[in-house]
Amino acid sequence: MPRISKRKKTGPVPLSRRFHVGVYARLSVDGSKDCGQEEALQARKNESINTQVTMAKQYLKEHPEMELYDCYTDLGRTGTNFRREGFERMMQDVRKKCIDCVIVKDLSRFGRNHIEAGNYIQKIFPFMGVRFIALADGIDTFAEKSDADEMALNLKNLLNEMYARDIAEKIKSGKRSRQEQGSYTGGVPPYGYRAEWMDGKKCLLACPETSGIVRDIYGMYLSGKNMGQIAGKLYERGIHRPGIYKKTGHVYRQEGEVLEQWSAATVRLILTNPVYMGCLVQGITCGKQYKIRNRHDVDSGDYSMKWGSHEPLVSEDVFFQVAAMFEKSAAKYGNSAGFSKRTPPKEDIYAGVLFCGDCGKRMARVANAKEFSSGHRVRYYGYYCPSSRRMDDLQCPSRSIGMSVLDGLVKTALHQEFALSDLRPGRLVKEYERQAEEQKEKIRQEIVSCGKQQEYGKKRGSELYLKYHEGSLSLEEFQQMKKEQDRCLCEMAGRKEELQHRLDAMEREIAEKGKFLRNLMKCNEKTKLTKDIIHTLVRRIDVFTGHRVKITFAFCMNELLYADENGKSGKEGVQHE
Repeated sequence: MPRISKRKKTGPVPLSRRFHVGVYARLSVDGSKDCGQEEALQARKNESINTQVTMAKQYLKEHPEMELYDCYTDLGRTGTNFRREGFERMMQDVRKKCIDCVIVKDLSRFGRNHIEAGNYIQKIFPFMGVRFIALADGIDTFAEKSDADEMALNLKNLLNEMYARDIAEKIKSGKRSRQEQGSYTGGVPPYGYRAEWMDGKKCLLACPETSGIVRDIYGMYLSGKNMGQIAGKLYERGIHRPGIYKKTGHVYRQEGEVLEQWSAATVRLILTNPVYMGCLVQGITCGKQYKIRNRHDVDSGDYSMKWGSHEPLVSEDVFFQVAAMFEKSAAKYGNSAGFSKRTPPKEDIYAGVLFCGDCGKRMARVANAKEFSSGHRVRYYGYYCPSSRRMDDLQCPSRSIGMSVLDGLVKTALHQEFALSDLRPGRLVKEYERQAEEQKEKIRQEIVSCGKQQEYGKKRGSELYLKYHEGSLSLEEFQQMKKEQDRCLCEMAGRKEELQHRLDAMEREIAEKGKFLRNLMKCNEKTKLTKDIIHTLVRRIDVFTGHRVKITFAFCMNELLYADENGKSGKEGVQHE
């Protein structure tokens, strides 16, 4: 049977000092939005922010050696992670040495992730010389503590995390149950509907002001109008788009209001949403689960589909007739960009780097397919500014540019900028790699030096404590020297972290520039442009009216060699027109 140590562990020897306190309070709302945030907060009135702060201030009155520096609060924020505005502001003040004591009502207010919470309480705060107090749990990191105390701290953090996990699962299952009962669990109701609570369920009811507009949209599409034409008709009638209607509550433009054009995407969303034929489809995306913050799509078999839970605005026959027209149009003519199933589109090599020089919007690609008598189809590509097709005040004067014209301008600019025939690119690559490795080695050596100084500092701290314990140093001398030693260790840790970040950034930059040079060596006027070449060599392309193009390259030639002794290099590219 293993032996159990009976020796009592002790924390740092309590010192007579004045603490500058940061009070932290947090309140999350356990419950769904359907119940209303106000009711959820009322149900937890005893856990309010003010109650937590008041309890901490009362504790400070009983401890004159403590002085309040500031209060940090997070309202409606989960405790399962530490990405909270109030908490991050508190940690900034900790790093600035503005506070050296943190007080919370209990551990659950600090956080519900037992690994991260334990890391802060047992590692980060002690390293930074910060005292941590959880009032309701009786935890004070500057008090004497035993093995049982350490175990209790870890157990409480684990229980808090299990509680958060359980609450997340209950919220999810409760939401699924309400969906199966036909209750609307979304936020803003679909355009054409309003949401009201009836018999304990949130129901969708036809909105008298907007439901007729939805029916008109279906009618216009069935009559042969495309989505752009429908958007134009709605603009002519002075109808606000759904986003503006949500903000103002006005269906039609009022005096002094700006009328913005509907987008074709919004019209398409209305024409393809089954809610308008009386089928409530929910649970399409998921993400608000414990420790899952990225929203993701759900398999179609897991959707919640409820028929007859609300009044349809169009019949099923009308909805499926519209769906059939969409399918037929996509198969024959392609989608809004001209891409049909018969002729798949080529890769868009300018995606993400091509912008309208007049309004700054990303340019969209469009294609026109020509079919010859032999049955062979040829696709011609071009780019246009989406805002050029608007009717409202946001209309852009820019028009379009053909892909063949754009390719020619980019190739000419590449040839003029880099003139590779005179640069001996092979030698340039070797020289760049040599200088880059020299800069990396300097940083590595400095990181090693910082590590050695940290080890020496920790050893020095132990020696100071022994001298104080033996009586060689007075309490005042020990406090002063320990404070200075902690400051040096903190600065050294920060410096080491900064150097590591710089080294990581340099590794990424070396990879980018190496790829840049390899692609550059292949480039001439006869080179076929690819997405890899464009995205490596070019940072941004702005297209202006009249086929005037401005190209911003990822690097200019004098940036490809390190001239800064600190290993820094410029990131502003050279521009060509």
